[in-house]
Amino acid sequence: MKKPMEAVQKRRKPPVKKTAAAPKVRERLAKFDIPFFIIVLVLLVFGAGMLLSASFSFAAREHDNSYHFFFNQLVFIGMGMGLMLFLSFVDYRILMNPKIVTLAVIGSVGLMLAVQVGPGGVSQGGATRWLAIGGITFQPSEILKFALIVVLAYITQKNPEGLRRWWKGFVPFVAIIGVACALMVLQRHLSGTIIMFAIGATLLIISPVKATHIIISSALLVALVVAALPIVDSMSDAAVSDRIQSWQDPESDIQGATFQTYQSLVTIGSGGWFGLGLGNSRQKFSYLPAAHNDFIYAVICEELGFVGGALVLLLFVILILRASYIAAHSRDRFGMMLAVGITAQIGIQAFLNIAVATNSVPNTGILLPFFSYGGTAMVMQMAQIGVLLNISRKTNIE
Repeated sequence: MKKPMEAVQKRRKPPVKKTAAAPKVRERLAKFDIPFFIIVLVLLVFGAGMLLSASFSFAAREHDNSYHFFFNQLVFIGMGMGLMLFLSFVDYRILMNPKIVTLAVIGSVGLMLAVQVGPGGVSQGGATRWLAIGGITFQPSEILKFALIVVLAYITQKNPEGLRRWWKGFVPFVAIIGVACALMVLQRHLSGTIIMFAIGATLLIISPVKATHIIISSALLVALVVAALPIVDSMSDAAVSDRIQSWQDPESDIQGATFQTYQSLVTIGSGGWFGLGLGNSRQKFSYLPAAHNDFIYAVICEELGFVGGALVLLLFVILILRASYIAAHSRDRFGMMLAVGITAQIGIQAFLNIAVATNSVPNTGILLPFFSYGGTAMVMQMAQIGVLLNISRKTNIE
């Protein structure tokens, strides 16, 4: 005898309701952009190897340990990798929280001012740009770079139409960039000022501002720069005029003002097409200043030749193209602005460093991302890479 349909239905399990949390979990666990991640890993491994080669002589002389800078850099890379992986799972849209944006502004500005007026300011190489808190020394300007990107992306997401107005949108946007640059000027940090301005200008161009406003502000900026040249000349321990002299004629004073630029060019020229071999640099033995920092690219060219130098350039180009691809496929304006800002920071800093090492532009003193020695820079770069990877989780890219 067949059971009534009602009894059968009662024995059936009720359908499982799909909750709103399920799509969020799948989204968080979605694969991030693997090609971009691989490029970053290649740069990290390449950079660590070159840092070991470029720094061991100086480390042995200054710290009685040839691996001093290398081991420290490995610690920084490990910290950065952990932060990168963590942030790749944290929804980047949390940065749109007004409380987080406010904290980013107050925290970054406060740290920058503490370098100048607080008791924890640390001077190195004639410049006071570091802050020591609880036995930890770091560089607040690296934090300010990311804070600037977050704030400008937040403004663009929240008020895109308002940016088309002069006083209520465009001027405040530019004023924020100006404040960030002014904080760099207080530290006499010329290269940091250039990077901060470049990040702001890039985000300004891709934001929905009017082209006429950009043209007017550009003309005003040119006039301001001409008027502020005396201030710019005092922004570092080496006068801007000396840097221009080194750029125009590296051999004019090789025992003085042009020594660093001249030695960089000698180092690069010594490598020829294929280099002297990994670890065989001669210039890093007390000839080339800052071989493990600002001029590590010159050591790369000396040991790996033109081919090695071109490979570094190629890796950065691929990184920028892939990051730009992620930015172009972002699901919202905020993600796009974040991705473009991070890409601009890393890309501009990389090519500016290489341009300085090859004397294509006057010496500004700037680190090469993923290669130069520096804890704050490495950790912040990897943190921003983590944000980019999280943005890629929420896009349909191939």
